[in-house]
Amino acid sequence: MISPLTLRSPRLLSSAVAVLAVGLSAMSANAALLTSWTQYSGSVSSGLNTSSPVLGNGTTDSGDNQSIYAITPTSYTLSSVGDSLTLSGGVTFLNLATPQADQFRFGLYNVNGQSGGTGWLGYMASNSGTSGGPTYSRLWERNNPNTGSFGSGTGATAVANVNATPGNTSFASGTYTFSLTLTRVATGLEVGWTLIGANVNYTVSGTYLDTTPQTYTYNRVGFFTGGGLNADQVSFSNVDLTVVPEPGVLGLVVAGLTFCFILRRRRQA
Repeated sequence: MISPLTLRSPRLLSSAVAVLAVGLSAMSANAALLTSWTQYSGSVSSGLNTSSPVLGNGTTDSGDNQSIYAITPTSYTLSSVGDSLTLSGGVTFLNLATPQADQFRFGLYNVNGQSGGTGWLGYMASNSGTSGGPTYSRLWERNNPNTGSFGSGTGATAVANVNATPGNTSFASGTYTFSLTLTRVATGLEVGWTLIGANVNYTVSGTYLDTTPQTYTYNRVGFFTGGGLNADQVSFSNVDLTVVPEPGVLGLVVAGLTFCFILRRRRQA
C-alpha cells in the first residue's frame, strides 16, 4: 500500500521548490527610500519627511553648514562575504563657490551606542575640493573612539582619495548622482563611492579595501554641507538604501532547502 505521504510528496516537493525559487529571486537587490530625516546642524531645511530633503531656501549660502541623518529601516550587519549596503540618490547644488566648492559629504554609519550625532563609526565620502587638493575626492573612516559629529573631519581619518575627471575639473553648480557601497569580502570591507555629474562634466569613482574595519554593522545614513560650498540650496532626490541580501530572504531560502532535504529523507526511509 502506498502511504499518503508518498502520494503527496511530489506536490509538497513542488511547493518547496517554489518557496526556494521565490527566495532566490528575492536575492536580487531592492532599494528602500529613506523618508524620515533629522536635522542635526543648521536650521534651514524642508522635505525632511520625504526621500528628497532640501537644505537651504535659495538665499545666499543658506545651504551651508547643515547636516541631516536618517535611521535605516533596520540595523544591517554585513556578516557574510557578498553582503552589501549601498546609499544612493541624486543631489542638485545651487550657486556654489567658484572656481572650486568643497565639503559635500555623504556617509553610512553605526551610532556606536551614542545618543547624539557624535562618536559614530563608519565611512563618508566627499567631493573634490580645496581642502583635499583641487582634484581629490576623499574617503574618510571615523575613528574609534571619536568625539566629532558624523559629518566632520574631526575624529575621522582620510583613508583614500581619487582624482575627479576630467583632470582639474571643478565641482560646480548642477545635478549629480552619488553612491556609497560597503561590501563584505574575505579580507574585510570593500568601500566604493561615486559622484557623477548629470549636467556637469564631472566624475569621481573610487574604491578602498579596509582590512581592519571598525564595524560591520550600520544603522544611520547622513549628509553634511560645509561652509566651503557657499551653496544657496542643496536639493536631494530619491535617496535610498539597497541591501544585498535583503533581511529575511536567507531564512526563506534555508527553509526551502530544509524542506526539500526532509522530504528526500522520508522518501528514502
